[in-house]
Amino acid sequence: MLQERLLRRSSRAAPVRRLSRSGVAALAAAATIFGGEARGQAAVDPNVAPRAAALERAGERRLAIGLLGRYLATAPDDGRAWFQLGRFYLLDARDWHLQGHRGDPDGLLYLDFAATAFDQAVRLSVDSGAIFRGLAELERDVVFLEDSGWASARRGSRAPALPGFILELGANLLSSCPVGGVLLVGSDLEALSLWYDSGDLRARKILPLRSDRYATDSMYRRRMAEAMNTDAGLPIRAALSQVSGRRPLCLSPTADSAAAPAATWTVSRLARVSQPVASGSEALSVTELLGAMRQGESAWVRDVRRVYDDAARYNVLLCSSFLLVFGDAPPPACRP
Repeated sequence: MLQERLLRRSSRAAPVRRLSRSGVAALAAAATIFGGEARGQAAVDPNVAPRAAALERAGERRLAIGLLGRYLATAPDDGRAWFQLGRFYLLDARDWHLQGHRGDPDGLLYLDFAATAFDQAVRLSVDSGAIFRGLAELERDVVFLEDSGWASARRGSRAPALPGFILELGANLLSSCPVGGVLLVGSDLEALSLWYDSGDLRARKILPLRSDRYATDSMYRRRMAEAMNTDAGLPIRAALSQVSGRRPLCLSPTADSAAAPAATWTVSRLARVSQPVASGSEALSVTELLGAMRQGESAWVRDVRRVYDDAARYNVLLCSSFLLVFGDAPPPACRP
């Protein structure tokens, strides 16, 4: 049973520790959801997921998880509730990093819970279910990276299928950064799209870097400094200034410019690059994005388009290239 698998996973994660009260609460919520047979199935209540989201926004995530656990035990076909539950466990996993990688359950167990909930959301055709399922696997890779270094990260080994326009974004971002570059990314969407193109990521020897994680997560900072061959004690601007003498630095469209050292930045497709870039034959593609727009716009289509819009602020040559994408509402940089 899934409950038994999750409990075994907990034992492997902390073989000699007793679970704290917060850990017991998290596991109890999982047991409520996954364990035993419900005494009859309740009808889907469209108000439960919004109520849980409101509780989480008010700082009551534990109460929200408990609410969803009790509800899903009798209404297992509510995809929105599964999605909210997965999102809360994903937030728990990220908080575990911020809290110094201490506490029970550990980050990997939270991600097990999140992945299982997102799997149910995907099964029930919930918008964003597959994207957040991918984020759970990306977060799992971050834990492996922090444990054993950049080379150990599996990058996509357990990843679910993603929409083509998100994969296309990742390919475009990778082709915008020279081989061997350190690519600063500024959003989950950008990080996810790059991580999925793991073959090209390795072939081009590009190192994606989240400046926000670098500033707040000591283990991530140590491992990424190690990968860049720089001093983890330096703030990110100083560390990247050292790195820029050996490797090109690239800024994605949504990257935090404040994290980058002073440089003469040149544009290369979607990125800004710290070294001169030779003109190449690789062209950007928006075929998948255009197809998704014609089939019916979703929140993720809008978010992906926003990345291209942001890129046009720095590279106005994109305005003509992406005329079909921008349509009648071009970003400010492209307006006469």
